[in-house]
Amino acid sequence: MEVVKSLLKPKPTPQQLLREWQRRLHNEGRNIERQIRDVQKEDKKVEKAIRDAAKTGDACS
Repeated sequence: MEVVKSLLKPKPTPQQLLREWQRRLHNEGRNIERQIRDVQKEDKKVEKAIRDAAKTGDACS
């Protein structure tokens, strides 16, 4: 049944392929930007924790 469906389904046009690839590319770009922001937030949290520990004189942790 899968073979029949694949034979009956028309091939995408170059414009359709381009649109699909661009959509995937934009989605991946957004995902990468989101991951970068998450890493930057974590970095700021760690820096703040280090500063707070230095203020209290807690050099062990």
